[in-house]
Amino acid sequence: MSTHHHHSGPSPYLIGAAIGLLNICAFAAFRKGIGVSGAYESSAALAARRVAPDAAHVNEYVKARREPPKFNWESWLVLGTILGGMAAARTFGGNDASRADNHRVGAPKRSPLASAAGGAMLMFGARMADGCTSGHALSGTAQGAGSSWLFTPVMFGVGSLLARRARGARQQVEEV
Repeated sequence: MSTHHHHSGPSPYLIGAAIGLLNICAFAAFRKGIGVSGAYESSAALAARRVAPDAAHVNEYVKARREPPKFNWESWLVLGTILGGMAAARTFGGNDASRADNHRVGAPKRSPLASAAGGAMLMFGARMADGCTSGHALSGTAQGAGSSWLFTPVMFGVGSLLARRARGARQQVEEV
C-alpha cells in the first residue's frame, strides 16, 4: 500500500505562510487575530434578533455578548474562506466529493446531523475557552495565550485519536 499522495495544488507550506501573513495584517489593522466562530456567533445572534427579537432578548447567550452582533471583517473572512475553498477546488480539481469516501481516508458514513453535532460540540468547547478553533490555533498560539496552547494540542490529539478509531471501524465494516 503506497502512502504517497498526489498533490496538484499549491504547497501547504505556502498556504500556511499566507495565513500567517493574513494574521499579521489582521493584528495590525484590527488589533485582533483571525478566527471564524465569532462571525458565526454574530451572524446567528443577528439573525435571531431579526427573526425572533423577543426570544433573542431573553436568550442569555445572545444577551451576554460583549458587542452587538454585526456583519464585519470577520464575516467577510468566513465568506472569503467559503468562496476561496470553492475556487481552489475548481482550479485544482479538488471538487470530486467521492474522494471523501475513499477507504484509506475518512470515517464510516455519518449523517450530516451527526457531523453538525460534532462540529457544534467542538465550537462550544472552544467558545468555553473564550475563542474558536481557528482563533485558538492560528491567533492564540501566535500570541502565546495559555488557553490556546492548551486547547490546540488537545483538539488535534483528540481529532487524531477519533480519526484513527473511525478508520479502524470502517475497515472492520469493509471486512464483513
